[in-house]
Amino acid sequence: MKKLTLAAASALTLALAVPMIAQAGGHKGGMHFEQMDTNGDGMIARPEAERSAAESFAKIDTNTDGFLTQEELKAGHEAHRAEMKAKWAEKSEGKPAREPKADMDPAKAEAWKAQKEGRMAKMVEKSAERFAAVDTDNDGRWNQAEYVAHRLEHFTKLDTDGDDNITAAEQEAAKAKMKEKRGKWRDKPAEQ
Repeated sequence: MKKLTLAAASALTLALAVPMIAQAGGHKGGMHFEQMDTNGDGMIARPEAERSAAESFAKIDTNTDGFLTQEELKAGHEAHRAEMKAKWAEKSEGKPAREPKADMDPAKAEAWKAQKEGRMAKMVEKSAERFAAVDTDNDGRWNQAEYVAHRLEHFTKLDTDGDDNITAAEQEAAKAKMKEKRGKWRDKPAEQ
């Protein structure tokens, strides 16, 4: 059970690690650039990013105690996942469902399952490391300052000129970098 919780926390940590890039990039799954740009000046300023992170923290902190536990992170992740599944189902409505491959080689299926279990074990391990890295006061939970600082690390990476604003040019550069990285990931051999 503990491993499952850590795996869910890891998945949520990953989900939280990229939202600033997704948001700045206008990613369909995240909040759009225009929504974060609350003053409408065509840039995301650091205070706007801080406000967005604080709002996200409040949404996940369901018991309103000012801390995020791994259980709350897991619940937040599951809620987000359910929302995305519902949106996907709505988009797919009326389209024919994919048929499973009837001629799937059982040996290949078992090998794939074993690889998946190995990836899950690595994910659980990395999850604990990521959670601990954000938990700077080592109390086993994230406070709002830790969470916001973690989210703003991504803002800082996108703000390549260091002016505390993410511009449209910086947004496009981040999108291009993500596409390039995604392409490299797809080109890796399966055993890596």
